[in-house]
Amino acid sequence: MKNYIEMAWLMERIMHKYAQYEKIPQQYCEDIVLTQPEIHTVAIIGDKEGIGVTELAKMRGITKGAVSQMVDKLVEKGLVEKRENPHSKAAISLYLTPNGQRARAEHRKMHETMGTRFAAILEKIPEDTWESMKCFLEAFEEELDR
Repeated sequence: MKNYIEMAWLMERIMHKYAQYEKIPQQYCEDIVLTQPEIHTVAIIGDKEGIGVTELAKMRGITKGAVSQMVDKLVEKGLVEKRENPHSKAAISLYLTPNGQRARAEHRKMHETMGTRFAAILEKIPEDTWESMKCFLEAFEEELDR
């Protein structure tokens, strides 16, 4: 029998552990220390130069207010710059500074190492189980969005 409570507790533990992990600042260059949400914001801006706050919020799965606060921190740290959007004076576009580009490059290197470890774990999972896991996580995310 499928035990909903057992799965719920497992998901809750994983979410709490990840939330704690996200708070731990990590060094990406000798002079750049960022949390997971900060470096992931930098990575998205680097991948989508000129992105706006609304799209960035949607990609990160957080509110526009939270993204604005994050962007302000990253501007203060000299990693991101805001520019007037050429199509709308009310909107801003986001770009990485040279230091932001350095942090993004170091983050990618870290992901290559971590990616190898996670790939080894995922390779052991049969394809049909992988698809079931993906389906479950997508349904879980949809439920949380409600």
